[in-house]
Amino acid sequence: MIHAFRHRDYRIFWSGALVSNVGSWMQQVAHGWLVLELTDSAFMLGLVGFAATFPMLVLLLVGGVYADRFDRRRLLLWANGALMASATALAALTWTGIVEVWHIFVLALVSGIAIALAAPAFQAFVHDLVGTENLQNAIALNSAQFNLSRVVGPSLAGMALGAIGLAGCFGVNALSYVAAIGALLAIRIRSGPAPDPAPVLESMKEGVGYVRGHPRILALLSLVALVSVLAMPYATLLPIIARDALGLDASGLGYLYAVGGTGAVIGALSLTARHLFRRRGLYLLGLAALTGAATAALGLARTPVAAGAALVVISFAATSAVALSNTLLQEIVDDAMRGRVMGMFGLAFMGTFPIGNLVAGAVAGAVSASTTMLLTGTALLAVSLWIAATRPRLRSVR
Repeated sequence: MIHAFRHRDYRIFWSGALVSNVGSWMQQVAHGWLVLELTDSAFMLGLVGFAATFPMLVLLLVGGVYADRFDRRRLLLWANGALMASATALAALTWTGIVEVWHIFVLALVSGIAIALAAPAFQAFVHDLVGTENLQNAIALNSAQFNLSRVVGPSLAGMALGAIGLAGCFGVNALSYVAAIGALLAIRIRSGPAPDPAPVLESMKEGVGYVRGHPRILALLSLVALVSVLAMPYATLLPIIARDALGLDASGLGYLYAVGGTGAVIGALSLTARHLFRRRGLYLLGLAALTGAATAALGLARTPVAAGAALVVISFAATSAVALSNTLLQEIVDDAMRGRVMGMFGLAFMGTFPIGNLVAGAVAGAVSASTTMLLTGTALLAVSLWIAATRPRLRSVR
């Protein structure tokens, strides 16, 4: 189940990413508390969150071009350096007591830009480290470490906030990037895509044209976008569902998030056993449909146990679907287009978060959060079944 760990460089890369992601989740928790302490405004909390995620909507495709043009390892080093500098600045500003909300906004924007420009290189670099044979295993293990950090990081933040304060949490995150940078420096493999003299916009258009000319790639990206837009807003609406539909308090909400994280880890680990999946295309479509059905079930849930069960299934199925789509894309894409296709993968998944949250929020305002989940989950189920019925080539992927 851990065949990718046979590769020395991948083991180092994975370990550094795990430490860094735990630190990032610690900072995310402290980040929210700091904004609320300074402003006591939900609007400002959302605005800072927007600053961190908006660059993904506009820069992921540019990052894909860079991933095809430059040494991916060096791109990741620069990005981690920028993230480390941002966390260090936030720690210093908070420790000295001079931090203001505009500082947080600017630093969140800087971090978002660094992540957006490096995310395609991160995904493509996994293939550089392990090749095609162990690619699914490596992507699944990457997904597992990310979701494991999503469980561990906030838990550590809860303890650290009382012991070392907000500035300490930001400082710990800054130090966590030492592990990521050290891992990248220790990696022996070098990726050196050929420099492309064409303008960035022309290279982006070339990548879009490549995807449009390959129906299977387009179908995979579309499926990822549908899961992101129609299912992932559950995390944004969950506090309202917990309060209004389930009658839970903040501790109950924490329980719901925890069981969801557990499902995501299980989903990622399930993909490490590739031999269990003989028809991966059909399994992927089934995962998308299952995500839709579980999202609808969350909308119908009226007890914490029912909601928890739905969240485990949502997280399991959605995490598995996204990781498996990543694998299938990287197995069929040409090396010269790998970075740009990974940029579009990132746009389909992460870049659509703001759109999904905006649509879900508008619908929830008109009806209710639970009804919104019922509607979007049913839509995802229906579309997934339609794609399964009309895309036989995707169903037959092994």
